Amino acid sequence: MKMLPIKSLVRMSIILPLCLFLLMLIVAAAKDFPLSLMFRKALAICLNGFLINFLNIGLLIWITSKVKSSDRIRNTIRIISSYILAIGSNILLYQALAGTKYITAIIPEDMPFWRLHLHSIFTNTIVVITHSYIILLHAKTNAELENARLKFANTEAINQLLRQQIHPHFLFNALNTLKSLIRRHPDKAEDYLIHLSDFLRATITKSQKDIISLREELKLSTDFLEMQKMRVGNALKFSIQVKNDTLVNTWLPAFSLQPLLENAIKHNILTEEDPLYLNIIQEGEHLRVTNNIQLKHIPESSTGSGLTNLSERYKLLCGEDIQVENNGSLFSVKIKILQHAGSYHRG
Repeated sequence: MKMLPIKSLVRMSIILPLCLFLLMLIVAAAKDFPLSLMFRKALAICLNGFLINFLNIGLLIWITSKVKSSDRIRNTIRIISSYILAIGSNILLYQALAGTKYITAIIPEDMPFWRLHLHSIFTNTIVVITHSYIILLHAKTNAELENARLKFANTEAINQLLRQQIHPHFLFNALNTLKSLIRRHPDKAEDYLIHLSDFLRATITKSQKDIISLREELKLSTDFLEMQKMRVGNALKFSIQVKNDTLVNTWLPAFSLQPLLENAIKHNILTEEDPLYLNIIQEGEHLRVTNNIQLKHIPESSTGSGLTNLSERYKLLCGEDIQVENNGSLFSVKIKILQHAGSYHRG
């Protein structure tokens, strides 16, 4: 309903009959037809045009809101119904004015039935074509706008993530942790370096993608979590519960999980006595990222744009918003697993 260009349809429904009315008067004047008769005919055609246009708009609104089916079936129902309405309205209008001087002046009594309604059929054809073109143009404009918004949101998310990864604070923690591990646990230092290398490589090689596979996104998240666990030890505990068969031909917006995990670590206290529990859990066609809430006494600065950005990207990609829940002890974000790569929601 909200996707229909109602204002554009109403505007065109007023302009078209008026243009036809003026055109008929110009033709009548140019060919020396009786002006009074042509004025009546032009007025009748104009009023009929108004009626058919607005009947089509009402029909379109009703079908869009009531008929739950594919676009092809709805369009077929709309076109067939529009002709029925056009002929029906013409019959009612003729019956209402039958016998009056107005009708007898412009319609001969011996006019065949089919010719009586030929103009309504012709007018309805023009209306259906015009309305369909306006709707198609509106949908194309919306699609281009959504693509532009998605690219902007995706670029913003990637830029924000890359700034976080290259941020001196991140590199300082990473190198400090690596230095400590080299001295105390050389075997763990090698594992840490592998995770760090894979993580940084992924942020660069996948930085131009809107959507990446679920397997790749989970690998990125695992590398990040493993690095954080090596830094804070038992103060962080995490689990990933995703079915293996779900990893095949499923997708997520690029860098959708890692910012959620990073925010949980950033805003909560991590101690061995009170560890932070991070979980990525599959729930049907969704993933839920959860963490227990134990907020820092002095909160770190945050723009708060992470969840907003992720929400906007999901609305554009699949038409479904993320679900954020906070019951005071547990914080969770639920996101949809995408079944198609590169296909955008079009409402």
